[in-house]
Amino acid sequence: MKSNSNWQRPAELSPDALEPSKEQPATADYAEAREIPLEMAQDVAETRIDEQPAPRNTPRRRGPIWLISGLLTLLATAVGAELYRLISWSSDLHPLLGIGLGVLTLLLIGLVTLELHRGLKGSRQLKQVQQMQHQARVLLDQRSHGNSSQLIRQLGQFYNHTPLNSELQQALQQLDSSYNDREIMLYLNRHALSQADEAAQKCVQRYSVESGVLVAFSPWASFDMLLVAWRNLRMLREIATIYGLAPGLLTQGRLLKQLLQNLAFAGASELAMEAGSALLSSSLTSGLSARAGQGLGAGLFTARTGLTAIRLCRPLPDEQQDRGMLSNIAKGIVQRLTARA
Repeated sequence: MKSNSNWQRPAELSPDALEPSKEQPATADYAEAREIPLEMAQDVAETRIDEQPAPRNTPRRRGPIWLISGLLTLLATAVGAELYRLISWSSDLHPLLGIGLGVLTLLLIGLVTLELHRGLKGSRQLKQVQQMQHQARVLLDQRSHGNSSQLIRQLGQFYNHTPLNSELQQALQQLDSSYNDREIMLYLNRHALSQADEAAQKCVQRYSVESGVLVAFSPWASFDMLLVAWRNLRMLREIATIYGLAPGLLTQGRLLKQLLQNLAFAGASELAMEAGSALLSSSLTSGLSARAGQGLGAGLFTARTGLTAIRLCRPLPDEQQDRGMLSNIAKGIVQRLTARA
């Protein structure tokens, strides 16, 4: 075996050498402890070792937003260029024709701008309604005091300069100060929006009966779907206006999206209500024709859509306000059908 020339014998240390020397003078790092008077003691903020640093807000991806904005800008530029060419061409033919076409173009741009403004405002209002509904549901599960003041202030700001403001202010003036948050929510559900609820329910009943009668007496079966869709969109616009939402195509689109989600993910109570309406419709349509039964089904679908729209537009949730509505609407449709038969 080849020996290593760099190998050294290990050194041995005495145990006495490991102990600190008692004669070593104290340095600044090992100063003796001294007593501090109680008057000079100060409170020190308690620090927690297990505290984690606040997470940084990660920036949202704005790729799709910029892409949609770019596409809309490109589309608007292309449409504007074509309109300019059309106006220039009409002006070359006759000055009055160019002026008339220019005025019509300005009116069209103004109408589109107004519709976009209403739609964006209505979309923001729908978001506020969702937030107020969430706060109201939390308050309905509590029996605390004073937590409902923020929601009441939001309701006052939301319905300011609307026809519903007078009823809301009258209900708030008659509010008992001894109520807890749950009782305040129940009181406002019954008194602050009663006129709007009555108008919305009459609207749903009117459109449901009209849809049922139109489908029952329509000679074109393929036209029924478009007819029901047209009536439902008009009903959604009117319900949104009743509850103080700005009408517009964007408002209708957002409301229709939420409505389809609610219809797709209905709970057990909704399924029970649908089952009851199905049994009711089967008993009422036993003496009617097949076409009248289709009209009744279309009317009940319109009623179901309208009641869901009321729950989405209403800032305070109330699951009991539409009980019995489907049966009353079904009876009204049958009465209209039998009267016209």
